[in-house]
Amino acid sequence: MDQHTRLSTEPAIGIGHNRSPEPIGEIEQNLAQRYDDLVERFRDLELGCGRVPECIERAEEAGLVADFVAQCQAHIRVAEAAHREEKAFFLKGGRVVDGFFKRRCERLDAVVDGVLTRLKAYYERTYQALAGQHATMVREAVAETQRAAAEEAEHRAAARRLAATAQTAEDRRRAAEHLAQAEAASERARIAAERATMPLEPLRIEGDYGAVAYLTRTWAFEVTDLAQVPRTYLALDAEKVRGAISKQEVREIPGLRIFQNESLRVRGGV
Repeated sequence: MDQHTRLSTEPAIGIGHNRSPEPIGEIEQNLAQRYDDLVERFRDLELGCGRVPECIERAEEAGLVADFVAQCQAHIRVAEAAHREEKAFFLKGGRVVDGFFKRRCERLDAVVDGVLTRLKAYYERTYQALAGQHATMVREAVAETQRAAAEEAEHRAAARRLAATAQTAEDRRRAAEHLAQAEAASERARIAAERATMPLEPLRIEGDYGAVAYLTRTWAFEVTDLAQVPRTYLALDAEKVRGAISKQEVREIPGLRIFQNESLRVRGGV
């Protein structure tokens, strides 16, 4: 790859290049100024909640409290509407920013997938070649282990034989030589046995600028027969159950206790 076709490895221009900081800190100040009355009303209603009696004993009190709760709920709805209105601009801007970056990232990601496919093909070819070399090395190491073990046994037997019948210094010298050859064969067998058990190292493709490509493995699954899947791995669709109960489609489901929760709600009044 020459200087005209070299792939770019220079870092991209930094995020926020040539852009002054956004006045994020001013947003809440501006909101507080524009919605001063709204905020003050929140304070008043919160203080009012603290003045509600711990025990409501008379119907008149209960009616006043219901009216007060309705006022609180109405104010919350007003605030939520203002919230949606204020946030709409930011949501629209966020979608514009998302689209600007996302479509470009997705397009490049799709192209990179093709490059990764070619790189993976190279990886697999290279790994298969290394696996073949490793298998050959293991076979040769096993054979060497067996040969060295046989030589060791032969030399030790010869050394014992000569030592048992030795009558001259020459006999004893020859016995010592066989013993030394047996020890050397034993060492060769040990080294070869270690080589035979050496694992095949994972393949790593390293670039000139620090990039490393390697293979990862993750487990996945697909359903072939849902009826055979143990219940341990099944999840209850809670939303579907609640929907069926609320529509009065079912009132009894084996394995489930169906009951009603009660809560007090306040509507209108403001």
